[in-house]
Amino acid sequence: MDSKTHNKDLRKACVEAVFDEFAEHGDMIRPQYAEQWDEIYASRLFGHITGPMNIDVPDLVDVIIDTIVKEAHK
Repeated sequence: MDSKTHNKDLRKACVEAVFDEFAEHGDMIRPQYAEQWDEIYASRLFGHITGPMNIDVPDLVDVIIDTIVKEAHK
């Protein structure tokens, strides 16, 4: 596999991991106020998560690093 293909596959895996973490209502992305999950919109097709949210950057980085490590061991 060439470097360009590998980077594309790794990027796709990281994006999927972020959306999966969001879908599970993990700690990485939370509503700004109480239980406003319905006000946060996630579009895997466009690669966007929008709405009133707080992003825990260290948790986000952990998800990405974990995905990179997992992909490297495939």
